[in-house]
Amino acid sequence: MVCYAPKAMKKCPQCDNSYPEPFQFCPVDGSHLEEGGEQRAGAPEVVEDLPPAEATVSVRTLVLGLGILVMTGVLAFTAVFFYQYLRPKYGALLVKTVPAGAMVWLNGEQRGVSPITLSDLRTGVYQVRVTMEGYKELVQGVQVVPYSTESLHLALEPLVAQLSNEQLAQVEDLRKKLESAFKENILLPPPDDYNVWYFANRILEIDPANSYALEAKSKLADSIRRAADVAYARSDWLEAEKQYKQLALLFPDDTTIGERLADLSEKIEAGTKDRQKQIDDWKERAEAAFKAGTLVPPEKENALDCMRNILRLDKKNAYARTGMVRLKETLQNRGDTRIANGDWQQARTDFRTVLQYFPDDLYSKTRLAMVEGKLQEVAQAEQRRLQGMQEEQQQSRQRIANLRQSALNAYRTGSYQRAISDWQEYLKLEPNSDEAYFSIGAAYLEQKQLDNAILSFEKAVTLNPRNALAQLNLGILYDQHRHDYKRAEEHLRKARELGGVENYSQDRLQEMIQDLQNRAQIEALQKSAFPVEHKHAFSSCRGTLQVTDRGVEFRTSETDHSFFEAYADIRSLSIDGNAISIRTRNNKKYNFQFLNDGDGAVARRLAQRHMQVTD
Repeated sequence: MVCYAPKAMKKCPQCDNSYPEPFQFCPVDGSHLEEGGEQRAGAPEVVEDLPPAEATVSVRTLVLGLGILVMTGVLAFTAVFFYQYLRPKYGALLVKTVPAGAMVWLNGEQRGVSPITLSDLRTGVYQVRVTMEGYKELVQGVQVVPYSTESLHLALEPLVAQLSNEQLAQVEDLRKKLESAFKENILLPPPDDYNVWYFANRILEIDPANSYALEAKSKLADSIRRAADVAYARSDWLEAEKQYKQLALLFPDDTTIGERLADLSEKIEAGTKDRQKQIDDWKERAEAAFKAGTLVPPEKENALDCMRNILRLDKKNAYARTGMVRLKETLQNRGDTRIANGDWQQARTDFRTVLQYFPDDLYSKTRLAMVEGKLQEVAQAEQRRLQGMQEEQQQSRQRIANLRQSALNAYRTGSYQRAISDWQEYLKLEPNSDEAYFSIGAAYLEQKQLDNAILSFEKAVTLNPRNALAQLNLGILYDQHRHDYKRAEEHLRKARELGGVENYSQDRLQEMIQDLQNRAQIEALQKSAFPVEHKHAFSSCRGTLQVTDRGVEFRTSETDHSFFEAYADIRSLSIDGNAISIRTRNNKKYNFQFLNDGDGAVARRLAQRHMQVTD
């Protein structure tokens, strides 16, 4: 192959080969080409194809390429890093409420009803608001972290607190303890769990609107403020400082209390000139406190305050240091005595008091741990006892239900004696059941044991006067079995006042009451004797005539004229106005004249109940 080379040529100084203009380096040895290679004047040089030569790269070019590659990698890594660092990160939030079903708002946006999981949330702080009818609105902040789910459990507070019976009992128990603490003048800690402040706060935890606890806290604050002002007024700087420190616990944000404490500190410092005299006085008061057994606050004139006041005047006072050890040992002995007597609650209070003032005391820590363990055992035993009682109650309720069903089934099938036995067993478990006594009375009624039925119905209405069916049965039994119209009327009236029962409307009950009154009136009349004149053939005598259930009886002072004729032996009886005539089946005839007007009509009414009376 032949080609025409350009006029300008370059020559390799090493191999003397010539190359056209575009070449800068020799393809053979890599040398830099120089100007001035051989060429034909005015004509192109014919060059034959050369064999291929190996290509070479300079060091400079290689370093430059590597630098570019390194820079590219660094830039790529930086870009990826900043992308991962700056890109938005997301997490999730699980919101649960008690009770469930509350509306959940996130940063003012409604998101749904609890329990709810809010996913794909950018990391950061969110404001969660939950609302539910009948409960106070609750707002809480929450931090959402990347790649995790944050859980938020919220307990909603009712607008109007509905206290259970157990809570009411707890409040009442705490109230009694609060009153006792007031009487004992134990106003503030220590002890931590027996003082007015503690009990008032416990009550308010259960019932935030409890007026008694709120008033107690107000009284407490007033009492301490008054004591502080009185101590300040009589220049008892140490006592005033003590009271104002207690006041600062109640009102930590009150700047005036801090100012007064600063003033007292200055006055106390100014009063240390007569230090030794004050120390001696506090020693006497400390010994008196030890003797009286008043060791720590809130007891008045207690040994601990005396020691502190001595140490305030003289930080290295040997008596005070020894007294603190003595005080600790006395408190420990109190706790040990409580343990020996099995008073674990008070022992815990005593050792807690020791650790409150001597927090590093190892002996008290050990004893307290032992007492806590014992109290836990006692609590577990009490829990087991309560659980056993609950199980027994459950079994008892089941047995009661079984006995009731068995008794009802026995009555339906006519097994009245078995029904009575089952109801009697039922009464051993439910002694105040008017249903049981009524059912027993109904079973006795079916067995014609009417007196037992009356007793059972009476017990039923004693337990439940509104048992209308028992009142009705008593009314009927007192009427038909005992003929006690007064008692019968009382029970029937009660049944009517209760609205009646099935098949016995109020109108029907009123008719029964009216019938009772009529029969009672008639029976009363039957016991009455009518003054009459007995007419003989040629004379007459006077006496009394009585119309009874069995017959007619005449009584007179003339014995031979008195008689009694049963209705079965009377053939006819006629009454005409105040005259009465009786004819017997053995042909005896009696004629009487009623001495009182109207007695004839009454006698007719009585006799018509047993036989036909003619005019």
